[in-house]
Amino acid sequence: MLNFLKEFQSKEGMAPTYREIAAHFRFKSIKAASDHISALEKKGYVRRRGGRSRGIELLPSQNGMYAAAFSIPVLGNIPAGYPEEQIEKVHGMIAVDQMVLGLTKGHRLFAVKVEGESMEGRGIYKGDWVVGDADDSPREGNIVVALIDGQNTLKTLARKNESFFLKAENPDYSDLIPITEMVIQGTVKAVLRRVS
Repeated sequence: MLNFLKEFQSKEGMAPTYREIAAHFRFKSIKAASDHISALEKKGYVRRRGGRSRGIELLPSQNGMYAAAFSIPVLGNIPAGYPEEQIEKVHGMIAVDQMVLGLTKGHRLFAVKVEGESMEGRGIYKGDWVVGDADDSPREGNIVVALIDGQNTLKTLARKNESFFLKAENPDYSDLIPITEMVIQGTVKAVLRRVS
């Protein structure tokens, strides 16, 4: 939300209205947008000026508290089960603090929502979001977002007899061995879960 406010202000030269915020995040009501802004106000990030349609004012960052957040595009779902063909399309943005990811600026990050149960052994469940880093060099044992024979999946990168394959972390699912090609699209840096 904070990144959206900053980006909107930078691009448009003014604050968004609650209606524009609701439309951007696909909230069902303008009140939901107002509630989010109220939460940011309580944390000291913004101030609301009553009686104005564009009355949201960003406050200066204190000790860079929100300057270090990454705005990460959500590219849709990723099968953690059997691979599926996926069309890359941005479905929104999420903000993640730089400290959570342990990264500096300059990385091509993306987020995908997990579908399936093949990674439960690594603590990744259906409905979680994973944040991938397209610029990281994948290593054996990393959890990766991969394109295998033209289809996307989320698995652990493993090796046997000098050949790499994708390992499922649930005994109900098979490991995946590429027939023609395997492309690692990103290594997973964080798992985000909504608890309610």
